[in-house]
Amino acid sequence: MSLTKQACLGLLLLAFNFSTVQAQVTKPDPANFERFIAQVYTGSGADYIKPDTRRYAYMKELFEKRISYIKSDAEKLDLDSNLKLLSEVPMYNLYNPGLSRDSGFDPDRFNPFKYQFDFYAAKKLIYRIDGTEYLIVIAPQERKNQ
Repeated sequence: MSLTKQACLGLLLLAFNFSTVQAQVTKPDPANFERFIAQVYTGSGADYIKPDTRRYAYMKELFEKRISYIKSDAEKLDLDSNLKLLSEVPMYNLYNPGLSRDSGFDPDRFNPFKYQFDFYAAKKLIYRIDGTEYLIVIAPQERKNQ
């Protein structure tokens, strides 16, 4: 990447960060966690993520602390064509082949577990929800020193 492109990208990211400070940030409703898990982990998957498992605790913390939705100005979002679209993220239908993509976006009804997001990434992930002014932001998992 040329120095000019890097400078432009840096300015764009800086502008994007300032614009999201004033944007509307929404967190998933913790009351939906059980229902969302049950929707995705059916059959043998229900045994995989029981309330007494480490996986369950991890997913609950992820849902409550690391996922957020940001509503921003569409014009500013259109400036950054590097954002991955939600439509490009495969469905996580290993335990429920009947899952389908949402036809629209409602932060109160969106189930992030239906999608194959890289929840273990070491950096912040940002996805744009197609045709909306919304972004999904997944904060990185905290790394523990060993």
